[in-house]
Amino acid sequence: MKKLLSGVVGIVFALIFLAAGVFCTVTGISQLKKLNEGKYVETQATITKVETITVSDSDAPGGTREEYEITVEYTLDGKKVVTLLNGTPKEFYEGMELTVLYNIDKPTDVILPGATGFYIMIGLGVVGILIGIVLILKRLRGR
Repeated sequence: MKKLLSGVVGIVFALIFLAAGVFCTVTGISQLKKLNEGKYVETQATITKVETITVSDSDAPGGTREEYEITVEYTLDGKKVVTLLNGTPKEFYEGMELTVLYNIDKPTDVILPGATGFYIMIGLGVVGILIGIVLILKRLRGR
């Protein structure tokens, strides 16, 4: 019974890696494709607010870490668009002007130029897929 339970847990764990890997890979490729198809257009934006928020993180000293929530504003077809910019460094400050890329289908979807985050997501996805496959093969071979 213990061996059967152990095998089931192993397969579930492997399937989780596999599913997460597929999700990351597909999402990264989809976003990169949008970027390459011209779905993101360059524009100038201004940072209107920088907020420091504390989030729980069991790996950080004291169990918390700081993240930065950056609000940017730009004009599109004469209308003001206000949105959050994710993954921004703490060196950004209110009033700073910067170049951003916005999604023409969803103008509040804004990223910084350079697609390194998409490549990292694809890479992590591939690693997750490989780990999932290896774990499944080990379980199927009875190891």
